Amino acid sequence: MSSLKKCLVWDLDNTLWDSVCLEGSVKVKSEVIETIKKLDSRGILHSIASRGDRDLAFSILEENNLQDFFLVPQINWLPKSQSISKISSGLNLSLDTIAFIDDDKFEREQVIFMLPDVLTIEAESAGYLPEYSEFSPLENTKEAHIRRSLYQAELNRKSAEQNYMSRKDFLILCGMKLKIRAMNGNDIPRVLELMTRTHQLNTTGLIMNKNELTNFLVNTSGDLNIMVAELEDIFGSYGIIGVAMYESKKQMWRLKYLAISCRVMGRGIEKAILIKLVQTAVKEKFIKIEAELLNI
Repeated sequence: MSSLKKCLVWDLDNTLWDSVCLEGSVKVKSEVIETIKKLDSRGILHSIASRGDRDLAFSILEENNLQDFFLVPQINWLPKSQSISKISSGLNLSLDTIAFIDDDKFEREQVIFMLPDVLTIEAESAGYLPEYSEFSPLENTKEAHIRRSLYQAELNRKSAEQNYMSRKDFLILCGMKLKIRAMNGNDIPRVLELMTRTHQLNTTGLIMNKNELTNFLVNTSGDLNIMVAELEDIFGSYGIIGVAMYESKKQMWRLKYLAISCRVMGRGIEKAILIKLVQTAVKEKFIKIEAELLNI
């Protein structure tokens, strides 16, 4: 099970607010608002799995300016395990990166039974969640601050794609622009993030720590080169979506590491990055071009 959680799914009645909205007026808990904003600033997403009337629930969220914090919210009369599964699918997140908070022990136990990979939390702990290690990334990256908008842009892409007969036509419409450049000091937190997440396309499993990456930037006379790939399209920026390390000495060029975010898989980006790296090696007249791969 993943220790760091990427999405916190909220129940509403007696959890996000103080009573049952169908029975009268409610008040959003102040500690909940603080927790939502703190975790959002760390790049942790929020969603909702709650039973009730969707329009009424959203009217309360809008009154408190909270509606934009929640992605693919599920407010219905289905079992909450089904709602969490829909959130997992909608955000393309594995269940072991999701946490669920609810005041009702029965609901928590039902989720534990049906979705054992999901971390379940009692509602009383809402104000303390920013202190939990599961919601405390080691590095607060530039991408973390805009992660919610990155995911919202991706949801907009998925919605727009449904209007096209073929995926190829849609990808052409997106007008994707890929930029590959040398890593700099500001990129280190994001590079570490890409290296340590096991669900990335990761060719060799290499992990460098912050000191190693910093030392690499200081010692520029070595044979190793680290590149980052950035991507944008008409829906917005993806930020840094890939990192590559290659070694160049004498007449040999060797790709030692390549990791790509799962958010862009299936769009030809991994091929484009690899082609661009190899084309650069050919242009620089290396005779021998190789790549290291992890045999699994």
